[in-house]
Amino acid sequence: MNLKQQVEVCLREVPATRDSDITLTVEIWKRYYPHSIIKAPNGEIYVNLNDLYKLPREDNTKRYRAKFNEEGKYLTSNPQIRKQRKQKELEWRQELGYTN
Repeated sequence: MNLKQQVEVCLREVPATRDSDITLTVEIWKRYYPHSIIKAPNGEIYVNLNDLYKLPREDNTKRYRAKFNEEGKYLTSNPQIRKQRKQKELEWRQELGYTN
């Protein structure tokens, strides 16, 4: 299963992943890369730093999430998050010199 498919499964099955790209990335790591997850005796969960080179990055999962959102799929139900994402998009477009 490629990363795009992993993102779609998580967005479809875990609504909380629609609200946070970090939550989405962590869910992908836990589901599809459990060998990189370390569970400490105290219940805390860690990622092996050496595995960060092999794990999908948040910026890549974010791109797929955003693409699905552009298609009207798996949108967040939180209006505040929708507003923040739109504002960030406008700021980046302006910063990068794109015309609207």
